[in-house]
Amino acid sequence: MAVFYGVRHFSPACAYYITEFLDREDPDLVLIEGPADLNGLIGPLCSLDTFLPAAILAYTDKSPIKTVLYPFAEFSPEYRAMKWAADKGAEVRFCDLPSFCVLAMQNNEENGQENSRDECKGESVYTQLERLTGLDNDSFWEYSFEACEEYEDFLAAVEEYGRSLREFSADIEENSLREAYMRRVIHEAEQSGKYGKIAVITGAFHTAAVKEQNFTDDDRLKTDKLPETSSKSTLMPYSYYRLSSVSGYGAGSKAPGYYEIIWKKRLSGRLNEVSAEYLTRLAAYQRENGYAASSAEVIEALRLSETLASMRGGKLANLADLRDSAVTCLGHGSFGEISLACANVEIGTKIGSLPEGTVCTSLQEDFNRELKDLKLERFRTAASMELELDLRENLRVKSEKSAFLDLNRSFFLHRLKILGIHFGEQQTRSQDNATWAEMWKLRWSPETEIEIVEASLIGDTVCQAAELSIGRRLVQADTLIKTGEILSDAFACGLPEAVKTAVSAVQSLAAGCTSAADCGSVIGILSSIVRFGSIRRIDSSPLIPLMQQLFLRFTLELPYSWVCDKLAADALVTGILRVNDACLSHDFLDDERFLDLMHELSDSDMANPYLSGFGCAVLMERGKISPEALSVLISRRLSHGTPAGDGALWFEGLSKKNRRSLIGRLSVWEKLCEYISGLDDEEFKPVLVCLRRTFSEFTPAEKADIGENIGEALGISRENASEFISAVMTAEEEQTLDELDDFDFGDI
Repeated sequence: MAVFYGVRHFSPACAYYITEFLDREDPDLVLIEGPADLNGLIGPLCSLDTFLPAAILAYTDKSPIKTVLYPFAEFSPEYRAMKWAADKGAEVRFCDLPSFCVLAMQNNEENGQENSRDECKGESVYTQLERLTGLDNDSFWEYSFEACEEYEDFLAAVEEYGRSLREFSADIEENSLREAYMRRVIHEAEQSGKYGKIAVITGAFHTAAVKEQNFTDDDRLKTDKLPETSSKSTLMPYSYYRLSSVSGYGAGSKAPGYYEIIWKKRLSGRLNEVSAEYLTRLAAYQRENGYAASSAEVIEALRLSETLASMRGGKLANLADLRDSAVTCLGHGSFGEISLACANVEIGTKIGSLPEGTVCTSLQEDFNRELKDLKLERFRTAASMELELDLRENLRVKSEKSAFLDLNRSFFLHRLKILGIHFGEQQTRSQDNATWAEMWKLRWSPETEIEIVEASLIGDTVCQAAELSIGRRLVQADTLIKTGEILSDAFACGLPEAVKTAVSAVQSLAAGCTSAADCGSVIGILSSIVRFGSIRRIDSSPLIPLMQQLFLRFTLELPYSWVCDKLAADALVTGILRVNDACLSHDFLDDERFLDLMHELSDSDMANPYLSGFGCAVLMERGKISPEALSVLISRRLSHGTPAGDGALWFEGLSKKNRRSLIGRLSVWEKLCEYISGLDDEEFKPVLVCLRRTFSEFTPAEKADIGENIGEALGISRENASEFISAVMTAEEEQTLDELDDFDFGDI
């Protein structure tokens, strides 16, 4: 014989009364709405070492990954039923559609195949409920059910609630299939003769349907021939945030943190203290974060919430009453003032945990093992936490493992990054050259666990999966820069074999590369690895001949590349800058050959003037151009024999490096003033654009110094020059700038 108990997911009242229901009925078998193929996970889920929230995750074992989640909290009635069965020694099973069927239906929908969902027509049943009662669904449930303190009344009310929902809801074919399958499982259990009494725990919406014996409909739906797809499953920790409807989870709890308060107060027999607990926690959060929140305000909020509940027809205040009273008394009329406190108390940051050996994929096990070995377990939290790493050997400790703890942490976090597992995000540091130091922001979320499961299709461990992922990327990489970036990633991940493969790939592409910009950029990548490769304890010596090969390719291709437009010139500037830095760092590169190229570039009338200016800036910074030669070059470039736009572009390139030295040369600014003063209105327009772009990169202090230099060149005092620069533009000046919108600047 089967007995039925209808529930609302994540209802503390349903979770509380289900224990009394099962105690009274004392069934031999408990059937619970859940994936019928995953009964093996019920035991680990009920383990004493499992702390909820947690979820069952089912996923397809081939890309693209499809997932389906079945989350549980302490106050889930389904979980309480499992615990009861575990404690009493009764058999417990799931009875809903198998997860492989649900995943197969997801695939069918994505592939455009006809699916079992019918279009829902008409007004939603919950909209109808809200219109009739004047309350949203959650408020109605709290008033009508969470405050109920009589077992018999509660069961009768929930049964009527489920029946009414069903009566006024549109039919959905998928519900019919699920209910037919559950009826089939119940019938088979009854026919087996093994069980005296069977307790069936389903959503209240489904209870009336699964009670029926509609075998004609069941035959039509063919529950013995369900769609299937190859899949796997595992348990995973979950969080209150992901459990909440705020995260987008449709069947979630509006406020799991708040419902936990209700659950614990109901267990202790003090349900009337929920309001005081909620408001007290809000006030505590406000005080901890620097806001005023007095005991008097809490008392006034409590009184107001009780009054609101009475006016709205409730026995005890619900969450809406408490929120309204908190806004009035603690937020002083502004929800914004208490919004963070509400999120903290109503949703919370709680994350569950699972005992070792519970998870089912080897990569999950390896991830957890690495967290423990690298002492990163405390970072498994929903709150973001910073981690600063020093990759150098720690000489103050005895063991090698401790000496290189931060280095191995870096390897681990970089490998996760390669795999698309968002557990750590590397932060930019102010000391860009301190490559022995890294800053990471770590934060765990349920999505992290799903990404780990997805990565398990690549390899069995984090290290193996990262190595295979790099190999796949190398196969797909079709440019020298992409391959160089992958090589850099392999070094950051501490994967010697992947480094060897990537070096070969870079050599192969370098042989046919005709882009000086690409060669220069990759030289910069390799230079960084060679300079600091010893910190990561990977032999970087094979990169030296590769750098020399790329350097030769760069020097041969650069003269053919510098006749180009502004866009290509920007890429070349990056390449030249990287090669310049590499030449300064490594004596195995032919620095003299590079400097000869810079002299040729700075003097060339064929090269893009922006590049010529930058070549001159490199020489000036390195002290490889005499003041006399520089003066001649400036006079030539900023003369009326040079097209106005070209002169401005040359000056823009010149200002890309060594700005303080440039600002200190009064002769440069005198020449610039003389050049601009001789331009007519049409010539001045493209020059203005270049100069505005150039000076936009200067700091306010640098602009002030330039203004003083120009003032001195024009015979204006420093005070007057500064006043002129800081003055607001006149209407006439603004109109002149607006007129530039109609000017065709071409490649300027």
